[in-house]
Amino acid sequence: MNALSRPGAEEVYLAGLLDRLSVKIQHLVADSRKLRSGDTFLACVGEQHDARNDIPRAIALGVNAIIWEKQGFSWKPEWKIPNLGVTGLRHEAGKIASQVYGYPSRYLRLVGITGTNGKTTCSHWYAQAMQALGEKTAVIGTLGHGFPGACIQTSCTTPDAVYLQQLMAEYLQSGARSLVMEASSHGLAQDRLAGSEFSIAVLTNLTRDHLDYHGSMDAYAAAKARLFFWEGLQHAVLNLDEVLGVELSQQLTQKDISVIGYGFRQPYDRVIYAPNNHKILYGSNVRFTMQHISFDVEFDKQQASLHCHVTGRYNAYNLLAVLATLLVSGIDLQDAITALQCVRSIPGRMEKLGGEHQPIVIVDFAHTPDALSEVLTGLRETLTNTHSKKGTRKKRAKLVCVVGCGGERDRGKRPLIGEIAARLADEVIITSDNPRHENPKEIIDDIMRGAHGKHCSSEEDRAAAIYRAIHSAHQGDIVLIAGKGAETYQEIQGKKYPFDDREIVRQVLHDLAGPKLQARG
Repeated sequence: MNALSRPGAEEVYLAGLLDRLSVKIQHLVADSRKLRSGDTFLACVGEQHDARNDIPRAIALGVNAIIWEKQGFSWKPEWKIPNLGVTGLRHEAGKIASQVYGYPSRYLRLVGITGTNGKTTCSHWYAQAMQALGEKTAVIGTLGHGFPGACIQTSCTTPDAVYLQQLMAEYLQSGARSLVMEASSHGLAQDRLAGSEFSIAVLTNLTRDHLDYHGSMDAYAAAKARLFFWEGLQHAVLNLDEVLGVELSQQLTQKDISVIGYGFRQPYDRVIYAPNNHKILYGSNVRFTMQHISFDVEFDKQQASLHCHVTGRYNAYNLLAVLATLLVSGIDLQDAITALQCVRSIPGRMEKLGGEHQPIVIVDFAHTPDALSEVLTGLRETLTNTHSKKGTRKKRAKLVCVVGCGGERDRGKRPLIGEIAARLADEVIITSDNPRHENPKEIIDDIMRGAHGKHCSSEEDRAAAIYRAIHSAHQGDIVLIAGKGAETYQEIQGKKYPFDDREIVRQVLHDLAGPKLQARG
């Protein structure tokens, strides 16, 4: 948790600014759709919506005051309500909200996890581990916000800056001592984290994603890197098997920040890059099956082994990242190992269904080229030979992949997704994901440009694609349903329709089991 200090110049300035409103601010709201009588409205200019257009509606609803973006706008004399124009309001909104709600992050151990893949898994495993160690810990991210096992679903990975401060204040009141959150590149670039005082920043990895928004990998990396130069940051946890992790490690040498680097490469491969005052958590001897992951660790002249009942090769990196984060949180190595052995799989992240007399079906959120490659490579390694029903000859088990891409997102990754699926799976069905306002067939065609081979086909109806994939598989085979994970909707032409990959899989497996049960009867 951040050490308490006397108010700084900016805090004094903001307090004086708010005093000019001459009203008591109890509830700030930046989303006009959530406004109620008595609220104070922050009318910011966002990426797609100018909330200043909602000022007349806000006044009609009975808000007590309005703080508005001053640049390029004039307050109308007929709006008879306390108001305050602020230049750069989107950047200041989080700081204003932090002050209104009593600087909640200052009293929490606030952990921000950033990276392309693994943010959700790492944040939930950290929260689960800290809960097991007796420290009440909240979580905010893709799967919602709240406490482990009781999260409220939201549509945004990182909430708007005002709502985020309100949530932190509520968690603090509920007895939380820590909060771990996914720090998305959008959230960082759009100042949604402004006003939050981070104790720990974590980097999982950096691979291609969101180039439709950031424009280039350099801009994407720069958005992620902002978290590690956050004012007041105390600890950084860096993946030293990643180029960005090594670069950040070098850049943080002169900062008053403790750093733990982690990775699975030989220590001597990385020691030359790590400053002497930085520590390294080294993992080795990874073993994994469809039921568990095990590996050895070495840290600060200590050695231990970790065994967890989760699956997925890339989850070894997620576990190592969480272990390093527990260590900088003041947990000793053996206690951290014990806590991690209690973590549970995350919905829609390498979620396993079927098995025994049916094919194994894995539902995973993998929607980037790197994530899909990691998942398919790991699943390929777990496949075992099975006996053919026609005799004693052994037949290699089959890996089937169902995958699509979201509409109105980075089009450049679509053929990459197709190429990876075609290269690593024995059978590929390209299907619809969340097409949004795009034509699903055009998205599928983009993916198919990279998917070459007779084992690749397309099916626009996602439910039909899942049905086909599972029906084509047999006991011992693995079917990966990639892209949507735990999402419970499919977005088509601006409307969200109920759709859950896991429910479709369960229904298909149930239907397959029906004839067998009748035959046994």
